[in-house]
Amino acid sequence: MPGPDQKIKTVLIPESGLDLSPEFIEQSIVTPDFSRVFAHLIGKADDRGILIRATSDGSLRVVSAGVPFEYYDIFSGTSDDPYTAVNTKEYPVAYNVTDFLIETHPVKISFRNLSGIWLADKILLVGFHSIDFIHYGIKVKDRTAPNNGVYEITSYR
Repeated sequence: MPGPDQKIKTVLIPESGLDLSPEFIEQSIVTPDFSRVFAHLIGKADDRGILIRATSDGSLRVVSAGVPFEYYDIFSGTSDDPYTAVNTKEYPVAYNVTDFLIETHPVKISFRNLSGIWLADKILLVGFHSIDFIHYGIKVKDRTAPNNGVYEITSYR
């Protein structure tokens, strides 16, 4: 025999793209009974919840504009031998794709993860590089001193 009903006391995430009446549910109850329902799935964004939709063929619609990015940040400079504050860029939110244009000499880069840890150095030769990697910061230094690399970094989110 099933146990007592359980109450859910979680505050709902405000949802964009969905009109609800009433706007907020005071309490939810979980029971062992199953029923057929029309449900909606909400994805959490930085400041709100967003209704997740499907395409006409039933696939998950992940991008409405052709690319999933809404913002980019450009960071440029000339690398030094050690990592310096001038050649370090930290972000409070995650960036997903990063493009590197290395113009003069090879450089070493390091990405910062969510925990604030700088990962192992990665060498980038002169040229253009695009890296799909979720990160919260980048730092740049010379691959070999005193060959300073001129760079431009564009990060997208």
